Amino acid sequence: MKNFYQVMEELLEFDGYELLFGGKGKLVGKKGDEFRSIVIAGEDVTGRDIADLGDSEGEKILVIFGDVTEELKELVPDADIWDRNRLIKKFGEMLFEKAVIEWALEGDAAFTKMDVEHKHYGKESTLKPIMDFEDVKEVAERLVKPFRYRLELVPYYMFRYRLIGGEGDMYMNCISGRYHFWERPFERVKDIKRSHIKLEPNISKEEAMKGALEKIKEKYSTVHKNEWEEEGATIVEKKKITPAERDIVIQEPEIVFVPIWAVEGTDGGIVIINSATGKIEHEPDHEDSILK
Repeated sequence: MKNFYQVMEELLEFDGYELLFGGKGKLVGKKGDEFRSIVIAGEDVTGRDIADLGDSEGEKILVIFGDVTEELKELVPDADIWDRNRLIKKFGEMLFEKAVIEWALEGDAAFTKMDVEHKHYGKESTLKPIMDFEDVKEVAERLVKPFRYRLELVPYYMFRYRLIGGEGDMYMNCISGRYHFWERPFERVKDIKRSHIKLEPNISKEEAMKGALEKIKEKYSTVHKNEWEEEGATIVEKKKITPAERDIVIQEPEIVFVPIWAVEGTDGGIVIINSATGKIEHEPDHEDSILK
């Protein structure tokens, strides 16, 4: 369960701002040359809250849980005041837009997912990004007109395997079910400092293990071709050789988190960037955007 400050950080970044400061009672974000300062007063507005707003630059926002009075408006004439009703509206819009993004990427499956009971095996860790926020912005600006950035830590099952002819690591996205044979070595970090959303697996370990076995067999299958002449014609016989299951050893998977950016553009396009591999996982089709 996120606390109020974490949700406010998420909202700030959802609006396209890079979090510069996140201390008790105040958040500061930057988007291009624009700044947004949010002072969270809560139930009572104090002199410190007024002073914090006065010292801020750019757009100023005062968050309160009570009513907006004329007296308060006079105290902070250059600030936008977000009360309970305004916050509910902002949070609701954010949740709705996230649902739209997920539907755009996953279709009906985004609305029919069921929670799966799971266990984290060993200590949680995250693959270290090789792209920072500026790198992500540069890529996104080439593909869409970005206005909203969202960082997700996506859970993956990581399988170590070996068989005659090969060994390595395989990763399975615990949300989409897609398997990847990423060959580059990854550094691990305990967590990501930047504000993010941490997702939970929707696929059980048992189901993932079954799929992993089939993917490994498919990767290491070979095709043998025999050719011979018969009555003036060339006969070609192809035979697929698949590794036997008894020859494949798969260790118990562990869960690792992969930092992935979802960037939404003003033209309706969405780009998904895996900042651990540096690869673009989804590019928008502007001619046939499902958000248009």
